[in-house]
Amino acid sequence: MEIAQLKSFLVLAEQLHYGRAAAALHLSQPALTKQIQRLEEDLGGALFERGTQGTRLSAFGEQWLQEARQVNQKLDGLLDRGRQIALGETGRIRIGFGYHSLELVPSVVVKLRDKAPGIQISLRDMSTAEQLAALEEGKLDLAFVRVLIANHSEYESLPAIEDRMALVTARSQTGGKKLKLADVRDQAFVTISQLRSPGFFGHMLALCAKHGFHPRIVQQVSEFPTALALTRAGMGVTMIPESYWNSDYKSLQIHRIAASDSKWKVGALWRRGDRNPALHRFLETLKTFL
Repeated sequence: MEIAQLKSFLVLAEQLHYGRAAAALHLSQPALTKQIQRLEEDLGGALFERGTQGTRLSAFGEQWLQEARQVNQKLDGLLDRGRQIALGETGRIRIGFGYHSLELVPSVVVKLRDKAPGIQISLRDMSTAEQLAALEEGKLDLAFVRVLIANHSEYESLPAIEDRMALVTARSQTGGKKLKLADVRDQAFVTISQLRSPGFFGHMLALCAKHGFHPRIVQQVSEFPTALALTRAGMGVTMIPESYWNSDYKSLQIHRIAASDSKWKVGALWRRGDRNPALHRFLETLKTFL
C-alpha cells in the first residue's frame, strides 16, 4: 500500500463520487480508479460498491475507514515533526561547556528555548579534554574550547569569547602591590592539572618560559576553586583565566598579565559536515550574542 493510495481512499470515502474526488486530488478519474483498484488488490477486498444510486462504502470499507483515518493522522503528524526538525524547530542538541562559557552558553540556551521550545538541549559542564573526547566519540554535538585546539580539519569553529591568563596571590603575600609574572619566578605554584586542562596548562608553561623561568609546581588540582583555596592558605601562587575571577575573593589578589600572548579565544566547535538542524539553529542564535 502506498501513501497516495491511502489518501485517495480517504477522499473518495468522504466524497463518494469519483469525479469530485479526482478533482480534489488533482488526478484524472481513471488514475483515481486505478489507485483504488490496486489498494483493493493489496487488501484483498472491495472498499466501494458502485450502483445505480452512485458510489458507497462496502461493509469492509466502512470498517477499514476508521483505521485508515488513524494511520493518516499519524502520517500527518510525522510529516509535521519532520518539517519542524528540518527547520530546526525541534530535535536534539548536546552541548559541552566550561568555565569560560559559563555565562554565554546559558544565555544562548534561554533565547533559543524562547524561539524553538521543541528543541531538547542537553548541557554538560566538562573540561576541554573531556569535551574534545566526547565530540570525537559522537557524544556531543557542540563544544566550547580554545580555538587553537579547535584548529583541525575535521572540525568547524566559531570564535565566541576572548580570555586571558591572570596571576593570583594571597593578598597578605603582596601587601596590595601589583606583580608581574617574573616577580614570582621563585615562588611555588599551584596549578590546574595538565590532564584536566592541557591547553591551559601548556599556555601557562609557555608564558612562564617567556619570562625566563619554569614554574616550581608543588600541587596540581582538578578545579580552579581548589587552586584558589590552596593559594589563600599559603601553599603558593596560581594562575587562572581572568574571566574566572570573582571580587568576592577578599583575601586574594589578581594580577593581570599584560603580554598580548596571554590572551586566547574560546570558540564553539562542531564536526565538519554535521547537518543537525538543531545545531545550526543554536549557532544562529549564538551569533546574535557575538
